[in-house]
Amino acid sequence: MNYMKKRGQMTIFIIVAIALVVIILLFFLFRPQIGNILGNEISPNSYLEGCIEPEIKPAVNILSQQGSYQNPEGYISYKGSKVKYLCYTDDFYETCTVQQPMTKGNFEKELNLMVKAKANKCVRNLIEEYEKRGYEVTSGGIDSSASIVPGKIIVSFNAPMTVTKQTSEKYQSFDVEIESQMYDLLFIATSLVQNEVKVGDSATELYLQYYPDLKIEKTKLTDGTKIYKLTNVVTEEQFTFASRSLSWPAGYGLEENK
Repeated sequence: MNYMKKRGQMTIFIIVAIALVVIILLFFLFRPQIGNILGNEISPNSYLEGCIEPEIKPAVNILSQQGSYQNPEGYISYKGSKVKYLCYTDDFYETCTVQQPMTKGNFEKELNLMVKAKANKCVRNLIEEYEKRGYEVTSGGIDSSASIVPGKIIVSFNAPMTVTKQTSEKYQSFDVEIESQMYDLLFIATSLVQNEVKVGDSATELYLQYYPDLKIEKTKLTDGTKIYKLTNVVTEEQFTFASRSLSWPAGYGLEENK
């Protein structure tokens, strides 16, 4: 009985020791977030990330369904979305002309317009949070920009400020990184458009050899329009655009899906 009791006590000690190690590791891993919760300190980057990320994702979703435009012109209505023509010709037997030569640049421009007001508000909220906790804050102008790079979307806050309590901290800018595969989708879309210009169509299966997480759906409509829908099957991010190139008059072909 004594042996069993000692063995049980030893098991409890081991479990407690493991739990303490896990708690210590979690404390150091999530120290900025814990500091925010406890009110001891603020991590500006963590605060801004939590503020802006809920605004970024819906904006990206709208742009990705409409060929990188919030309010597109030169579009086709397809399944409830205004899908922008990135390449178009009204003529038969002719290859299309590019309608948006810098798709990624336009996506970034539109994204900036959609989230700028919220980004500026996030900085003002950060300043207010510092002041609530007894800090003195001296700040300058506020500006922001979003950029799409491989593997992420970066929101840069140009917001110089000096935060003072017992000591002073000076900040010039803050960068928030949000995981995203939109860069690859936009790169592939640009390549598909180039093929539409050159030969009037695109062999989508070639891209799957180099991008194993990629799915491309190409839907051909009776008016000669092709709807391209690119999907990263891991992150479920999508990008959709339209093209009308090397089209034939009615009667030469039927609607088909590839």
